[in-house]
Amino acid sequence: MNIFANAFILLFLICVTFSGRLVACDEGNNEKEAFDLDEIVVTATKSKKKVADVTSSVSVIDTEEIEASNDNYVMDIIGKLPGVFVQKDNIYGRQGIQIRGLGSNCRRLQTLIDGRPEKMGIFGCTITQTLPLSNVERIEIIRGPESALYGSDAMGGVVNIITKRMREDGYETDGILSFGGYDIYHGQLNHGGKKGDFDYYFTFDQKYMDGHRANSRYKGYNVTGRMGYQLNEVYRLEFSSKHFDDEAYDPGPDSAPFTHDDRKEYNRSSFDLDLTAAWEKVDASIKLFQSRGHHRFTMPTIQDYWHSRDRITGALSKASIDVFGNGDIEDNLLIGYDWYREFGKTQEPWNSSVPTPPYHPGHWHRTNHEMYLFNELLFGNMINTVGGRLHYDQVADWEFMPHWGMLWHISSDTRLRGKICKGFRTPKFNELYLFPPATEDLDPEKVWSYEIGIDQNVTNRLRLEVNFFYMDVDNFIQRRFNSSPPPRYLFLNTGSFVIKGIETGFNLRLLSNLDITFYHTFMNVGNSRDDKISIPNHKLDTLIDYRWRDFSISFGCEYVAGLYEENETTGAVENVDDYVVANLKASYWLNSEWQAFLGIDNIFNSNYEMYPEYPMPGTTVISGLRFQF
Repeated sequence: MNIFANAFILLFLICVTFSGRLVACDEGNNEKEAFDLDEIVVTATKSKKKVADVTSSVSVIDTEEIEASNDNYVMDIIGKLPGVFVQKDNIYGRQGIQIRGLGSNCRRLQTLIDGRPEKMGIFGCTITQTLPLSNVERIEIIRGPESALYGSDAMGGVVNIITKRMREDGYETDGILSFGGYDIYHGQLNHGGKKGDFDYYFTFDQKYMDGHRANSRYKGYNVTGRMGYQLNEVYRLEFSSKHFDDEAYDPGPDSAPFTHDDRKEYNRSSFDLDLTAAWEKVDASIKLFQSRGHHRFTMPTIQDYWHSRDRITGALSKASIDVFGNGDIEDNLLIGYDWYREFGKTQEPWNSSVPTPPYHPGHWHRTNHEMYLFNELLFGNMINTVGGRLHYDQVADWEFMPHWGMLWHISSDTRLRGKICKGFRTPKFNELYLFPPATEDLDPEKVWSYEIGIDQNVTNRLRLEVNFFYMDVDNFIQRRFNSSPPPRYLFLNTGSFVIKGIETGFNLRLLSNLDITFYHTFMNVGNSRDDKISIPNHKLDTLIDYRWRDFSISFGCEYVAGLYEENETTGAVENVDDYVVANLKASYWLNSEWQAFLGIDNIFNSNYEMYPEYPMPGTTVISGLRFQF
């Protein structure tokens, strides 16, 4: 492993040296900037703003990057960003994600689809494999707490997935068909159209594999639809829905494999109804939504028979008002009110012969009310944001989450950012009531975050980014030994600890068609191993992308060190071996309608784990065709 680490560092140094020579010889002044700072984002302020004018640490992944990646899921592609760490134990299936050390299956992150929270009612988590890239137009990611705008759960950050829609009259159809090692199959079909004021977009995505271990088969499919109608110059009405169904077999840890066809089945669906309005100085919207799930675990080896249903119903409303605008002074006010009701119900196992499950059967519900106010003031080269959200529910009672941010355009090439804010998460049903460790008097989790960052255009080919952050976490909910059993464990508010770190990166255009992107994240977390679970000390990502006419090739490499994780067999928190994993992607447009592509994952055949005793697949080759008409 050390050989690969040294090779990675050597490659980086060679690239930097080589780049310095090429940039010094460059005489062109019209090359594309390293980061497209004029790109419009909506997640960071809930209103349309340029990346260059956002006080939060925000990243955008657009359609071109998504299609070039050949990745399977949203979490796969955002895992390459600074401050973001994604764990998995197979090619297809669920992934864990942390942003700046907070995640826990997205319980401490806010995951959105077109602004709608994508959460499970009982556990408050996101079933991440329900988020394929098939219908995704772009992804916007905020690193760091953003509870003032997005409420409970947005402790570590926000992932907003913007889905595809047709904006020009006409029709389009595209798809993917690919095959690979471990009997991998992936089929995808998209079709959209627009005629006059009406538009629609539908997708179908199906995945299957036998898996790299015994009893690790996976199959799943995802169907989405989005339809919109422009009622007049002001109002637009939209309806969207999705349905997901999968079955994932669990091979268990290496030392104690699961041998009885142990599997987990997820069935989830949702719908949204949106009415948006745009006047000269006011943009407003209201979203009605419902998401629901039906989950079944059949795990005879460990006597786990889980069966539940959950549902979240809500209404989200907001208005963005241009209060004042006169030359170098502009003021925008955002006001909103969110209401949603969470529901969860455990059910008896569907097979009456199985043992009584070790949880407390029942059903629970909770209603949340949230009001927020957010003001953005532009004064010359300075942008200031200040705001807050007031939250109420029957468990957490009242909670206020303030926010202050600053952005200073020091020059056309230099931006300085700073932010102070509070993140918040209310305890979920499983932590309060469900399993024997449940504790009904848990307090909400809180985090105060302080960050400062600078973006610098060194040349028109090289851009640097540095972010420092310090997060003071309080009332963190963790499972601990019970001093007076039974039960053996309890969910407890374990007190306070600190997460501090630095994100550094650069984007370099060596030639007009050769780019290098490099990110390094360092984090120092708490004092105990339990505080450090799923949070590596170091994560380095590099991507080398080359394009020539209809041919493109990319090389990606990730190095992870200082990762701790709980061993499923022993219950102990262990230090996972450092690892390097590299992937290669290549594609070629045969003509205007057909593209052939090839992917080689883990090209060095590294023997590594992200979870103890769950080895990752070796070298895996996947090839296929993409078509568009």
